[in-house]
Amino acid sequence: MPTLLEPLQLNLFDLSVAFLASLAGAALLTYRSAPSLTSIRSKKDRRLQQFGLLSGSIGFSLSHILVLSSTNVPFVRTYYFLHVLFTILGCYAAAKFGLRYAGQPRSGFRQYFRTSLIITFIILSFDYANILLLFGTHLAWRLELVLLSIAIVLILCFAVIKLLAVSNRNREHSLHTWTRLPGVVLAGAALFGTPLLCILSVIPSNDIGTKPVFLVPYVFMLFITSALYMIPDAFLEDRQRRQNQRIIETEQHYMSLYEYNPDSVLAFDPSGRITGMNRQAELLEQRLGLQLSGIRFYDLLQEEQKQPASQHFNHVLSGKSSSIELQVKAADSSILHLWLTSLPIMIDHRLVGAYSIIKDMTSHKKDQELIRHLAYHDELTGLANRRSFKHLLTTKTAKIAMDTHKSVPFSVLFIDLDRFKRINDLFGHDFGDRVIKQAAQKLQHCLPASCTIARIGGDEFTVLIPDVKDRAALEILAGCVVHEFAQPFEVGNHSVKLSASVGIATFPEDGLDADALMKHSDAAMYNAKENGSSQYQFYDAERDQTSIEQIILENDLELAIQADQMRLVYQPKVDIRTGEVIGLEALVRWQHPLLGVISPGQFIPVAEKSGLIVGLEKWVLRTACTQVKKWLTEGRQVRPVAVNISQIHLMKPDIFDSIMELLTELALDPELLELEITESAMMHNEEHVIRILNDLRKAGISVSMDDFGTGYSSLSYLHSLPIGCLKIDRSFVSNITSDSDSRAIAEMIISMARQIGLAIVAEGVETEAQVALLKELQCYNAQGFYYSKPLTPDEVSVHLPVIFEDEVS
Repeated sequence: MPTLLEPLQLNLFDLSVAFLASLAGAALLTYRSAPSLTSIRSKKDRRLQQFGLLSGSIGFSLSHILVLSSTNVPFVRTYYFLHVLFTILGCYAAAKFGLRYAGQPRSGFRQYFRTSLIITFIILSFDYANILLLFGTHLAWRLELVLLSIAIVLILCFAVIKLLAVSNRNREHSLHTWTRLPGVVLAGAALFGTPLLCILSVIPSNDIGTKPVFLVPYVFMLFITSALYMIPDAFLEDRQRRQNQRIIETEQHYMSLYEYNPDSVLAFDPSGRITGMNRQAELLEQRLGLQLSGIRFYDLLQEEQKQPASQHFNHVLSGKSSSIELQVKAADSSILHLWLTSLPIMIDHRLVGAYSIIKDMTSHKKDQELIRHLAYHDELTGLANRRSFKHLLTTKTAKIAMDTHKSVPFSVLFIDLDRFKRINDLFGHDFGDRVIKQAAQKLQHCLPASCTIARIGGDEFTVLIPDVKDRAALEILAGCVVHEFAQPFEVGNHSVKLSASVGIATFPEDGLDADALMKHSDAAMYNAKENGSSQYQFYDAERDQTSIEQIILENDLELAIQADQMRLVYQPKVDIRTGEVIGLEALVRWQHPLLGVISPGQFIPVAEKSGLIVGLEKWVLRTACTQVKKWLTEGRQVRPVAVNISQIHLMKPDIFDSIMELLTELALDPELLELEITESAMMHNEEHVIRILNDLRKAGISVSMDDFGTGYSSLSYLHSLPIGCLKIDRSFVSNITSDSDSRAIAEMIISMARQIGLAIVAEGVETEAQVALLKELQCYNAQGFYYSKPLTPDEVSVHLPVIFEDEVS
């Protein structure tokens, strides 16, 4: 039965295979190539790109070869190898140019037109060259059909290149549409039809021009061309629709971030005027009582702040972000503390305005002031506390020591209220607090305004009297204090009668530093108490002699180490959440042959005073490290062991080298050693201390600040110190459940330590209530008799096996 192709003298089977090969080539080039050249980042991407190019080229080459072989025209077999080679090279070159153009992120019309012309030229060149090689003597050139074929092929190349480029753009944006598959089919059909048009334009036939069937391939290719030009429009429409949806979603996201931001957000134009604000900024506008739109923000500020605010906004409007803290007066005359973070708005690399995110820091500032006040003032009376008073004394003595030519004398009074404990026990702590508050007011009333009065604890007060050391003048002031408290005073419905014992120490005769002055004034106060109370006493060095026991301790201490009288015990540090032991503290005990076991509180001050403390601490370090090494040798899992280091030892230039030599000698991991220092050690030769602590930290040895809260370290100073842990003093922990002042200080220390990344250990934990409150305050490490008394090395191993996970069998 005659078919449509019989007049064209073409083989249907060869054409079918050629069409399928062309479809496969189009699919491989579309789906197996990288969407853009910039996405080729790895060897795998390059292999994928090369595979798509080679496999697609082979598909197109097979299509061209089979189309030419489908004709019934005899061909010259001698040139068949050249025919195959030309076809493969031509298809590879055309595919290479097409993928290169499609992989460009942005391409103009000139490049598009030039690439299409090059590909058209390559395809037509190798197709007609192959036709000449194979059918040179049997061809019948028809110029009108050749020109029509060239025109159709050129238009087809324009359409296919555009389709491939648009398809790759969609893939690059992860956009997938149903029109891609018809696009691949039409592109395959177009590339299949190209060699068919070329061969039909030169094939010999007597029927050409007389039968309309010869125009069917041309009409078919024009139809495919029209369809190909429609597919990219569908791609672009789908991409535009999705991009519009993404733009809308992104805009809504940013509007949500803008409108629902918990901080105020203001929008500015390039001149610095406010053009918009979010809901929170509208509330700020109400608090300020001003219309913000259209004004410059720095017009709201006081004169002294306008210049830095103007510089801030000029910096932002130059294209850079910036932050600044400002104070603004509210409508109710209160001061608002605002933190501005301003960002430039850039569109197409052009500044169009700025955003300012405004955080109201007023409440935070008040909290900081409260914390600072609690740190340096007595909460009950509002007077300076021990830390503040000692810091004042230290600063004053240090300043005078630096300039001896301008030495200004001053004196210190140490005041204790006699019989206050009895009143406190009889009427309760609330009434006792009222008595203390009124006592503070009486001191302020009877002493000059130039004096600094501090409550250092319980019923004890200290007074710094500047520019006075004349004995007669001091007697008058001290006598006024004694007389003031000798008179009964009313507290509520009760008449209270107290008396005051006052000790007096003068600078520089009775002491050159804060510790000496407070100690000697305290000693003078106790002398006044011993003499019958309600009187004052000056410090008398002759009466302040060391006791017989202290003399014995000092004489015997030097030989105690050689005589093997010293012992180390270890107290666990515990994670209160799990009960797991996280470390040990080495504590020294003196087994005196006459006095029995002597606590560190008795002989450590003697060691410091006599200069024996360094040798004693070196013995503690070696003994503790040797014990740790022994545990490791026995196969036990050891926790870090802490050793206390005094201020005197810390000041030694060779302390770091001696510690490292010890660790090297014992081959001990530095992370198993921890050093504990006191607050006062940080206030002497600060540069030397920080250098030593930095060296220790670099070596892997952690450092803790012991007895924190009893000294005079500035909380804002802690973040600059190379320490890893704060140990809250037992004096706060012991009263934490009953004394609001102690709880406030402990809570402040825990909060500040947590904010600057320091670990926290509470000392002296003895009750379950203290543990519960520490958990509430998020202090999870503790040490004290509630968990364990100090243990001997054998007790650590035997009686607390939880310390070590792997016991020796």
